[in-house]
Amino acid sequence: MSLNSNNGKGQIILSGIPSSVGYSCGKAFVIKKSIFNSKRSEFAENPEEEFERFTKTIDEYESQLDHYLSVVGKEKNPALAVLNSVRSILQDPFLRDEIKENIDKGYSAESAVEIVFNKYKNSILSIKNRILRERAYEIEQIKNQIIEILQTKKLSTYIPEHSIIVANSLSPDQVIYFRNKQIAGIITEVGGITTHSSILARSYGIPEVIGVSNATNIISTGDEVIIDGYKGIVVVNPVEKTRESFRLKVEKEKELKKTLGELINLPTQTKDGKHIDLQINLNTKDELENPVIYHSDGLGLVRTEHLVPLNEIWNQNNLEDSENFQYEIYNEVAMKMYPKPVVFRAFDLGADKFPNFFDFAENNPMLGFRGIRLLLSKRGFFKAQIKAFLRASVHGNVKIMLPMISTLSEVQDSLQLIEECKKELDEKGIEYHKGIEFGVMIETPAAALIVDLIAPYVNFISFGTNDLTQYTVVADRDNSFVSNYFEPFHPSVLRLLKKATDDAKKRKVKVGICGELASHSSATALLIGLDFDSISVSAPNFLQVKKWISEISYKEARKKTREVLKKASASEIRKYLNIS
Repeated sequence: MSLNSNNGKGQIILSGIPSSVGYSCGKAFVIKKSIFNSKRSEFAENPEEEFERFTKTIDEYESQLDHYLSVVGKEKNPALAVLNSVRSILQDPFLRDEIKENIDKGYSAESAVEIVFNKYKNSILSIKNRILRERAYEIEQIKNQIIEILQTKKLSTYIPEHSIIVANSLSPDQVIYFRNKQIAGIITEVGGITTHSSILARSYGIPEVIGVSNATNIISTGDEVIIDGYKGIVVVNPVEKTRESFRLKVEKEKELKKTLGELINLPTQTKDGKHIDLQINLNTKDELENPVIYHSDGLGLVRTEHLVPLNEIWNQNNLEDSENFQYEIYNEVAMKMYPKPVVFRAFDLGADKFPNFFDFAENNPMLGFRGIRLLLSKRGFFKAQIKAFLRASVHGNVKIMLPMISTLSEVQDSLQLIEECKKELDEKGIEYHKGIEFGVMIETPAAALIVDLIAPYVNFISFGTNDLTQYTVVADRDNSFVSNYFEPFHPSVLRLLKKATDDAKKRKVKVGICGELASHSSATALLIGLDFDSISVSAPNFLQVKKWISEISYKEARKKTREVLKKASASEIRKYLNIS
């Protein structure tokens, strides 16, 4: 970190929501939808490279589209005609040739796409037939999707290292792209602390402040920016007094990290000696380079939809190739973590994990085709992943977990599929761990209320409190208009946790948690008091949570939890726990 002069500009202090803790400073890089508009009329330096960018983008778009077509299937489905229509447009040779002609003239790929698609759109708008004219909207949507993919990839080449990204919002893919540029921080105008983009930022240890109103207009590229990811404060063009205060905070943070570092080799236990398995959530293989991971009690959640480059398997017609590709990845993770347990969650696809162009297929994707529903509808795709898990389990430390369960039949159908996979591997003489453990995510009130029915079929359950909270309090965690209703300390959420945990414990089923609630200081005592066996957090939060666990006794935690469960509102609970 370096702090320069404020270049004569006045200091501006902005407030937002702290999403990923930490302090950071750097030069702002502001991302607006119009960021490339000034460049689109310019000649590209290398037309061949531009056309290659375009073709790779179309290939990526089509592979995603093929996946969704395979998921929708051949049955009558309103999305089928739309998806086929999109693919026919992408495969139009005249459209591609015209884009190439414009690139050969020197236009960038983005400009060429803009020019050609606008021409097609205007041509359609001139038609008198109302139904045909409605296709103009479809053309506009496809154009925007292609340009978004092009810009995201191109942006990552423009952004200087250690920049602070300022944007209206970022997709999970963009966070991954920009992380490779070693960005210093993220500021967004919208978003929620439990969105997958924010989860990734925390996983990567990138300080982030969200909900900063009008940030992309107030902050300019090149402005010096300080982020306080603890309080949700952003300082633009800080004066010397602010810089000095920031330096002191950074020094205190370093001292805290040093103190936390002394805990790394100590057992994770309460003051009165109760052991808690403290595990880590993993998104990408790169995170395995963090030495903290190997001081944990294992990986409590491996998000395979981030671990595996999905484009590599969506367009594979040969399911055996998909299985082999995935096996290599899972096996590497399992071997590196051996003998500590690794919980692989099956692909949790849907909702915000679908590209934007597929959003129109469902009016409310958060209540639609996602998680286990999608997987069971695509059995071949699902079985390829399960067989890859089983093969990687030969070391004896792999567990399988299913996402977004809401019915007992989903558990039963999945177990039947797993048995089919075992039989197929047996027939080929392929080894796997016969006693591999199987569990489910409890992310819906429906699942939480039938844990007693699910328990006989599983070895463990793990709570995903982000989704469980939003489905319980009926508040979209990504919607800033109702973000104040998204309350993990709502009595209904805590009572669901209590009931489900008790039902599991009575039936000797292990209970864990891997949601963001696990990284909240005041929630740590509650989770211990609820008698959770394991807590799984992002790597940057591991030592801090370990410290919190060591500072409370199991007896105190049980007492505190009993008192909390008597409270009638989230505000009462927050007051009792001294949460602002």
